[in-house]
Amino acid sequence: MKRIVSLCLVVLAAFVVFGRATCKKAGPERVVPEQVMKIKDHVYYHNVGICYGDGYYYTINGGNDGWGLVNVYDEQGEFVDSWEVELDGRAIFWHPDDEILYVKEYGVNSYTVDPVDGEWDFDLTDVFAEENSSPAMSTDGEYYYELTYDGEVSVLESFFGEPEDFIQLTKWSEEHGYAHALAASDKYLFTWDEGGIVYVHDFGGNYVTRFELPRDGFGFSLSWCNGLLWIAEDADASDEGGNGYWYGYRLKGLR
Repeated sequence: MKRIVSLCLVVLAAFVVFGRATCKKAGPERVVPEQVMKIKDHVYYHNVGICYGDGYYYTINGGNDGWGLVNVYDEQGEFVDSWEVELDGRAIFWHPDDEILYVKEYGVNSYTVDPVDGEWDFDLTDVFAEENSSPAMSTDGEYYYELTYDGEVSVLESFFGEPEDFIQLTKWSEEHGYAHALAASDKYLFTWDEGGIVYVHDFGGNYVTRFELPRDGFGFSLSWCNGLLWIAEDADASDEGGNGYWYGYRLKGLR
């Protein structure tokens, strides 16, 4: 009887030990991008950035600083207003504390845009390392995240433009445009490639997962705002203007 009890205890102990050893923390489920928004965005040249704040979406175009536009849309994506800005944009951000817009131009400087009347002004010089980068802003507005060609992300103070940290990603594209685009949620950094594959990293630079978008988009356009990942089908227009389209995706399965 004692031998039977001892054998049972051994089996139970083995189950506990090996059971614990194989119970790893579950990663994110398969990510399914679900389109929930579409915005027609009439611009000159290219659709490069979108952000959201105080109930409105704001977009910026790029390609020529003589034809810069910030377009404003309501929560349903209906056109509200448009402001001319002499900026060749690469990204646009809403700062939740300042309640003001920031624009990263083609170059290394940042600018402000008043969300009431569209008045724009110089902000900081020599903030960024890459002229052509399309960086992200943290959801709390404290930091910029700028992706460079070698997959390194610079973490910069948004108010002073000073480097705080560096994050080395493990997966990124070297294709022009896609190599410069970065989006950031409160948990993840997103990069992508010309095939519409999005790579997800945590803020330690660790690869988390990947998924494919249902359409291709303009390389610089990858953005995150209002809880959605955005890309643009580019207008690829001239000084006569043309329509591009922004698509916002809810990422089902990404916790």
